[in-house]
Amino acid sequence: MRKYLALALLPLLIACQSTVSDNSQELKVALSGDMLFEGANTLQGKGDLDLSSLAESLGVSSEAITRVGISSVEMNIQQENRGIVESLLFQVVSNNQELSSVASLSPLPETGVLKLNVAEEVNLLPYMKDEGLTYVLDLNISEDHMDEMMAKAKLALVVEYKDEK
Repeated sequence: MRKYLALALLPLLIACQSTVSDNSQELKVALSGDMLFEGANTLQGKGDLDLSSLAESLGVSSEAITRVGISSVEMNIQQENRGIVESLLFQVVSNNQELSSVASLSPLPETGVLKLNVAEEVNLLPYMKDEGLTYVLDLNISEDHMDEMMAKAKLALVVEYKDEK
């Protein structure tokens, strides 16, 4: 009888765990591409943060993390290339997850920080759990650019996890 009572109370105990939301983490992504022609082009890159590192910095297990959202995305494009860039679309993809839009900006301001408009329902967790995580920056440029173009993204994360204490 106790066994059945314990099994019946298990969902209640799980539901009672508190969820913590942490907005102190950030992710930096270096993106690059070359042989870019006027029109739509793509830069690709890897981030400097994986799921186990994220969990370690929060002091929890990877399994405790339930969501990795994004509160802001700032993009830095080399000043000499900024004048030819017309629009930005920042996306994420992995081996078993579809390409998903994270943030965009169009048109770009002539000066200042490039703060992209973040998609509201972004959850990076499925991508971080998968192999082949790649960040993609689609950009429209107004002229051909044969040299390597580089960009750096800084993402402010909102990490939700189960309090394991």
